[in-house]
Amino acid sequence: MDTQERQTGMRAGYIYSAVRLWFIETVRNKMVLLLLFILPALFYSIAWITLSSERIIFILGSVKGKPVVPVVQEQLGLIFIGLAATGLIASFLALTMMQRNTLAKKRLVLCGYRPVELSAAIIIVVLITTLIVSAYIALMATLFMHPAHIMGIIWGYILCGYVYGSYGLLIGAILKGELEGILFIVLLANLDVGWLQNPIYYSGAQTKAVIEWLPAFFPSQTTMIAAFTDLPAAGPGLAGFFYGTVLLMIAFAIFWYRIKITR
Repeated sequence: MDTQERQTGMRAGYIYSAVRLWFIETVRNKMVLLLLFILPALFYSIAWITLSSERIIFILGSVKGKPVVPVVQEQLGLIFIGLAATGLIASFLALTMMQRNTLAKKRLVLCGYRPVELSAAIIIVVLITTLIVSAYIALMATLFMHPAHIMGIIWGYILCGYVYGSYGLLIGAILKGELEGILFIVLLANLDVGWLQNPIYYSGAQTKAVIEWLPAFFPSQTTMIAAFTDLPAAGPGLAGFFYGTVLLMIAFAIFWYRIKITR
């Protein structure tokens, strides 16, 4: 094995070590476990108790022609509440990953880590957790209803977690205070994925363009298409992935600047 290959293996080992340590730290955090498993169950239970079985209609704004979809209000609420839970959990997790142990990250840079390796480790931990949470929340929905395409719902939840996880990383990179970061997360998440992206509200909104520019629009549309129709959802899915990637790139550009060490 030549020098370049040994260096590549060492770099991969660095990333693996960082992922392993941060994943263990995340699992040991009782508040994180509470968010991951108790919060979705609580959301679903409240939705199941309070929602009615009346039939309503909503508009798919991301599909050409903006078709109208009839659906039972109870089922729509269950899918939407799962989407909101995924976005909240992913954003809080990403914020915590970015803000905690800043000094430790700088020490790792002094010990030979590269900022891109630390960034890759953070992304991997957030993505793995988002995959687990998305699958858990989507499969929990099947206890209450029978959606059209469960894998499409999982993908929509993953997309929401990716976009809001990237937003959480961005807020964590910009703000040093935990309270300020939580405030920014709660404000946008409640306004966007917790309210404006509700298909009922979107269908009756006078200015839909404002809603369509918010982070959760494409993940919400992707999820609703998969849950209640047989229409293709590739367009909204790609748009949502691009949205999240732009946020992610900005977040780590700021992160690299913050942990930069002058030797």
